[in-house]
Amino acid sequence: MMNTIKNYLIRDLAQKTHLSTDTIRFYEKKQLIQPCFRGDNNYRYYDDEALKRLIFIKRCRALDMSLQEIRHLVELVKQPQAGCQVVDQMIEQHIQQVEEKIAELQTFYTQLQDLRKSCSSDTTIDHCQILKQLKATE
Repeated sequence: MMNTIKNYLIRDLAQKTHLSTDTIRFYEKKQLIQPCFRGDNNYRYYDDEALKRLIFIKRCRALDMSLQEIRHLVELVKQPQAGCQVVDQMIEQHIQQVEEKIAELQTFYTQLQDLRKSCSSDTTIDHCQILKQLKATE
């Protein structure tokens, strides 16, 4: 039994990964994936490696990793015998960034709650304390 290589059109990748074709083209433009060949019809065809890479990228993006971080991870994957301390350090830095974002969002949340508490719903826009606080110069 012979192994057949599966080739995908961009719409096939979009369907399998639940990414838009524009997103896939963007990742191709950023050189995170590449077609394995271009057909006589000028369509780009992608292989299983491109599909796997897109799934990898999608999972990284779901963790809010930057394209630069993803690019670095992709390069590291190409060095399977290298130590994984670099990956561990990257994830540690990313955790710190997420912690900073959480703290920032907690501050926003508190500010929004304070604004909400200042509101008296039975007033007019002209007397809305939320809008007055947002417009205040100090």
